Amino acid sequence: MATGAVGYALFEKNRLVHVSDGTPIAYAELGHGHRIPVVLANGWSCSDAYWADVAPHLSGLGHKVLLPDNRGHGESGLPRPPGFRARNITRDDVSLERIARDVLEVCDDAEVDEAVFVGHSMGVQTILEVCRQAPERVRGLVAVAGPYENPMKTLYGVGYFDRLFPVGHFAVRLMPELLTPALRAGMKNTRLSYNAAVVLRAATRKLSADRLAPYLAHLATRDPLVLFKMIESMRDHSAADLLPELATPLLILAGRKDAFTPPAAQEKMHELAPGSEILWFDEAGHCLPLEEPDGVNAAIEAFLGKLEATAA
Repeated sequence: MATGAVGYALFEKNRLVHVSDGTPIAYAELGHGHRIPVVLANGWSCSDAYWADVAPHLSGLGHKVLLPDNRGHGESGLPRPPGFRARNITRDDVSLERIARDVLEVCDDAEVDEAVFVGHSMGVQTILEVCRQAPERVRGLVAVAGPYENPMKTLYGVGYFDRLFPVGHFAVRLMPELLTPALRAGMKNTRLSYNAAVVLRAATRKLSADRLAPYLAHLATRDPLVLFKMIESMRDHSAADLLPELATPLLILAGRKDAFTPPAAQEKMHELAPGSEILWFDEAGHCLPLEEPDGVNAAIEAFLGKLEATAA
């Protein structure tokens, strides 16, 4: 594992591409193997921390691995300075459709014509949108602890968080000068933030505070107003119409204790996508790639092997 140039990055972002709207997208390219390339799509507010075990494992097996920072995250930028209270950034600037185009343009820059796309959390919405936009470039999809549509509708297994979101968004817009410093101070206290994540069921005790620390360090550097605009785009997005017609192999990796993408939402995705496979991790939650790294690696490795055997 290479350490990135900034404190929260686990992998050096050794490539940079300015995508079609001018946004600089930084990404790591690991390995130059002969096997099918793999693209890892991050979740909302996430750095590369969730791929700490997955990325080096896959590159070690001979896969070229691409790991982009989402726009507004990590070392990637935005199409323009956000301005006062992020008023210069529109919902379209941070939409799932735009993020999916970023991923495809990263593939163009890396000369990857087709790949297996693996997404975690919001990254599942991203890779499904990639498949909608360019199905001929997708050899397979791996959905890791993520939703296929508006995650606020199923958060904690209830629907009222979606209805309350506008209230929370208004509060963030109203008081960013107070909220931002408080959030950043809290995120810098790793032990406090870790315990809060466990209480809020964002993570289970299978995940140590040290393993979560790079994510927390990254989150402390983010603009909450930009992040909330991205949640708006997540609420607008749905792949429910795509899944029944999906011809691309889909593997779903799901945690029984995931409160952010509850089991019922994972099961519904499986039901909507004919021929999809689902693998359950009984003791894991939303931080599945960090909570069950060996199991996740084995599942993805087996999925890749089947795809390559079918193509041979």
